[in-house]
Amino acid sequence: MQIGLVSKDQRLIDELTNVVYAKPFGWRIFTEANDLQSKSLEQSYSHVILSDRELSYGELEEFLEVMQGQEPTMKIIVMLSNYHDASINEKYVKMCKLMKLDYILPGRSTAVIADEIRAWVDGSNGGQLNQALSGKLITFVGSTPNIGTTLASYGVACMLAMETSKKVGYLCLNLKSSKLHRYLGREEYLFTLDGLRAELKAQSLTPERLLHVCDKPKEAHGLHVLYGNMLREQAEFFTPSEIIHLLRVARGAFDICIIEVSAYWDNAATVSGLLEADSKIVVTTGDISHFQEDFSRWIRQVGSVFGLQPDAFELMAVQTDRHAKQSEFTLKDIRKETQLHLIGHVSRHGDALARCNQGKLMELLSPTHPMHHEVKAVARKLADFYKLSQKTSVREETWFQKLIAGKRAVS
Repeated sequence: MQIGLVSKDQRLIDELTNVVYAKPFGWRIFTEANDLQSKSLEQSYSHVILSDRELSYGELEEFLEVMQGQEPTMKIIVMLSNYHDASINEKYVKMCKLMKLDYILPGRSTAVIADEIRAWVDGSNGGQLNQALSGKLITFVGSTPNIGTTLASYGVACMLAMETSKKVGYLCLNLKSSKLHRYLGREEYLFTLDGLRAELKAQSLTPERLLHVCDKPKEAHGLHVLYGNMLREQAEFFTPSEIIHLLRVARGAFDICIIEVSAYWDNAATVSGLLEADSKIVVTTGDISHFQEDFSRWIRQVGSVFGLQPDAFELMAVQTDRHAKQSEFTLKDIRKETQLHLIGHVSRHGDALARCNQGKLMELLSPTHPMHHEVKAVARKLADFYKLSQKTSVREETWFQKLIAGKRAVS
């Protein structure tokens, strides 16, 4: 079996060729895509790896069509770069999806790209990176730590489980300050993210195993919760390839999965969680230092380094006041500054902190609490966007409805 690699990146070439694969492969390295195309007439290739840097959009599309026509069983993966505008990147992704090709999104380091390609070649990810699994990932990231991102994201996950008939997951990927178990009053033994380290490292986690270790809160039937890392001193040891493996297994385990990541982008979970997400929601407050400075420093500056454009995010405001004073900033101000679509908001609730500290977070999501309706509105927007079927509510017939039904049956 032969692999054709089109690349001028010597470090990537070394990372890919100087390792042992599960099956014996022969490598042919090309600096130009046209060289590979001409040689493919003489020798067939089982796998082809190339970058979008080598050809223009039209040339790449034509090249891929020719390669697929010559060898329909050939596996092709395209390494996408962030050398283009966001709109052009979307065209490349759409092209790969329409042609049923695997692809690697922009923003990955050479080491991460090599890890993904090795797994793709060996088939340890099922042989496909992007088309095999259909579950949707929605990642919540705070503009600032400790502003209520956990409460907002978990509330949306609960409402999705209550409102839809789909299997909903919630992964806490806040590697250093996971508090959800405390907010839910789950101080007894429970399974946490660090318990999966060995399986993530070996890339051997399965959807069945993930479902088995998740907590299943009785208050939200259909919700599966993986609590965050408890070993804070090991937060830096989680690698991008481990997080990506977890997220892609989550796609196979759940119909839709809510992910919460840290507001600080100094860890693999935040960066990979946002790169892999189908929807990205940034949570912020009416504090100008949060929605202006922190938003700009993280989303606009750091995000762009990884190929994440600000307009790819949705906005959710928390700790908002129903009747803002003249000197305070409003939702309109936040929306105008960030230039993002406001998907919803959660008001400032005086009892929120106390209830979370008492392990009574679910009381904030009861139908009698105002927060219930706020997070429910966001969940319904996401359910409509992803076309998630609603649960059919079975209500007991009233005596009048039974009477009408009886008359219709007689007639």
